[in-house]
Amino acid sequence: MTRSYALLIWVAGCGFHSPLGPDGDDTGGGSAMIDGGNAVIDGGLPSNVDAAACVPGFLDLCAQAPPTMDLDITNGQTLDTDGDPRCRTYLQAGGPAVCLVYVSSVSIAGSGSLTVSGSRPLAIASTSAITITGTIDVGSHGTQIGPAADHSACAFMTAPDMDIGGAGGGAGGTFTLVGGDGGTGDSDATLGGDNTGRPGTHGLATPVTRLRGGCRGQVGGAESAGGGNGGSGGHSGGALYLYARQSLTIPGTVRATGARGEGGQVQAGGGGGGSGGLVVIESPTITITGQLGANGGGGGQGGARIGTTDVTGLPGGDGGLGTTPAPGGFGANNNDVRFSTGGTGGAGAVAATAGTISILGGGGGGGAAGAIKLLGTTRLAGSTISPSPS
Repeated sequence: MTRSYALLIWVAGCGFHSPLGPDGDDTGGGSAMIDGGNAVIDGGLPSNVDAAACVPGFLDLCAQAPPTMDLDITNGQTLDTDGDPRCRTYLQAGGPAVCLVYVSSVSIAGSGSLTVSGSRPLAIASTSAITITGTIDVGSHGTQIGPAADHSACAFMTAPDMDIGGAGGGAGGTFTLVGGDGGTGDSDATLGGDNTGRPGTHGLATPVTRLRGGCRGQVGGAESAGGGNGGSGGHSGGALYLYARQSLTIPGTVRATGARGEGGQVQAGGGGGGSGGLVVIESPTITITGQLGANGGGGGQGGARIGTTDVTGLPGGDGGLGTTPAPGGFGANNNDVRFSTGGTGGAGAVAATAGTISILGGGGGGGAAGAIKLLGTTRLAGSTISPSPS
């Protein structure tokens, strides 16, 4: 989707103050006027404020020593937030410690990419400008797990049942939006202690108050002790904060997507998709003409036993860029109408869908989208951003 709008940044103390309140809630001041459907900035920097004195914002960086290097990437690079020498340790109040890369300027060329992993969120702050023509990837997909993915506070309301006639599917990861519930297994109640494999259900949505990753998808229910295993839940997207004191321009790509849920083994439930992660971008002037994505992953397909044939469900799709939901797993043994129409994984999307009910293993729910926050005078032209920024 394409939008053009602006947010007022108030300035107080030693520099810019985020529109988020001290606990990250949307209680900060600000005003804008509408002109022809586009929001226009109404305000500016007071003349008595030295904006170069420090760089506070969503993360308050005033106490940091001045940077001594630039970040200039023209090729493929990786960064592990647990041990990369470019990291400073920033102790985030009420949240996980952050790998802070504090530099004089940032340029990621069209031929350049930065792929990030590790247990800590990544913050990149520049005392001048940030230009991303290439890619920053803090998502989880394939074998990659994004930085600070799978936050420890994530939870689900209920776990899926184990059932030899078809276990319940796992729920998708929930972050600021709710993931899809798993699908019920053994819906014809032919086998199993309670006659149906009840599904896993999603957790409660959580507002963004700190820099953290999203929530992993739930493991699908097993066929039985020692039987087919439920599909594993997809990893969530990671966490990224970008700050530029002068301007921030993204004609390239920033990715914080969640990973797919795996298919269940024989008679087991599919795994839930991982939620998207968190991207916070802050600068007096933000221009985005490229792609930003924090979509969730699709749920995995439930498993089956058809006659004497054991069938493992197919995985969902990893969350991608753009606005198309990641598909749920579907298609194993399509020659059998019972299996081709049941146990499908839910789609990972802004409105994540549940896994489908099946007489066999239930499908895993889709992972919810994460969150993208744009803090500053923002202009979007031809950009694709999903979910919609706040």
